[in-house]
Amino acid sequence: MDGESPVLRQLLERRPSETIRPGLTAIRRLLARLGDPHRHLAVIHVAGTNGKGSVIAFLEAMLRAAGIPVARFTSPHLHRFNERIRLDGRAIDDRELDPLLLETLAADPDAETTFFELTTAAAFLHVARQARFRNGSGIVLLETGLGGRLDATNVVTPLLSIVTAIGLDHCDYLGPSLERIAFEKAGILKRGIPAVVDTAGRATTRVVAGIARRRGVPLAIGGRDFRRRIFADGLGRAGWWRLEDRDGAVMLPRPALAGRHQVANAALAVAGLRCLRREGILGVSDAAIRSGVGSACWPGRLERFPGSPPVWLDGAHNPDGARVLRRFLRSPESAGGGGPTVLLFSVLDNKDGQTMVRLLAPLADAVVVVPMGGPRGRSASELLGLWPDDGRVVACDDTGQALERARAMAGAEGRVVVTGSLLLVGEARSLLC
Repeated sequence: MDGESPVLRQLLERRPSETIRPGLTAIRRLLARLGDPHRHLAVIHVAGTNGKGSVIAFLEAMLRAAGIPVARFTSPHLHRFNERIRLDGRAIDDRELDPLLLETLAADPDAETTFFELTTAAAFLHVARQARFRNGSGIVLLETGLGGRLDATNVVTPLLSIVTAIGLDHCDYLGPSLERIAFEKAGILKRGIPAVVDTAGRATTRVVAGIARRRGVPLAIGGRDFRRRIFADGLGRAGWWRLEDRDGAVMLPRPALAGRHQVANAALAVAGLRCLRREGILGVSDAAIRSGVGSACWPGRLERFPGSPPVWLDGAHNPDGARVLRRFLRSPESAGGGGPTVLLFSVLDNKDGQTMVRLLAPLADAVVVVPMGGPRGRSASELLGLWPDDGRVVACDDTGQALERARAMAGAEGRVVVTGSLLLVGEARSLLC
């Protein structure tokens, strides 16, 4: 990790970030040694396959518009690890992070925890030490790392649980079917704690609803307990839209994040905050909700950099993400000047690259592939092998060279779309900023 602090680099050498060991025993033991900081925090816990980051971005913007302190722990990051731990919009700096990591490491002398478990504990410790968050004064937005039931973040008892769209990803850890993955994601539901879900499928909804029923979870399901209606603008984009729930209807502006699918993510966030308001847990006005929907920011997710050609960055790294990107690229909202569409593409070897390519290939006039991710990444020859051998795919050795090649191939009237890997999106974004 270039640009990371010496302590973080040292930690990564000892405990590679790729190491995954599902289970809560080690993280609970570590947190107990640190004084159980997570027990002092008011948390909204978010799980799902796609859309977690967008939902958290909407929640953060709405809460901050209401004047409520907000901490956020998300993963992965685009540029630097520090982005994962944010307080009131500011990423933790190295002067805060390094002693925090050293303290957390000292509490785990036998190296029982993984990188993700240790950094999760460090995030809890950091936030709990801030007066504005301790004992529920502020809200912590917490994203699961992988799954839910056995994820290191699942030690919390939240104010609210949210489950976003569920798809096939991380099947080697979570199971081979949507139903099994839904079971793992729904593992964040806690007895008596309200939850909102939009699982976008009858089978997965049945699984989540069954778990909620057995645990006595007050559950609101998208399409049943809250509904959204979009009023498209003249370009076919999502314009003003309406959310209806038990408290009536609220009119909301077009989401600040691009793509019609963001209405579904915004609806989850809105429904969740209105649920907390209805229960008397947290008061966020509809005015603050409207402000947050219209101002949320989530870099690297259908993010447009203007120019000739414009460059779109999208962190789609699984087939469901690729489907969303495909719909967006076919919509008027993404239209360029009528020139060619050039994809800049990479994908890690634990992802279903073949399905992603099948979905995106019909939209690409040309493709530039670039290896990413070290031992987890595919080589240039492996990336080339995913695409049809029809003369429109070339390989480059590094992201800077690949981006320049893609822009040249697109020309002033075309567009470049960087996708397939968050690592690639992060590197390209660093070059564009």
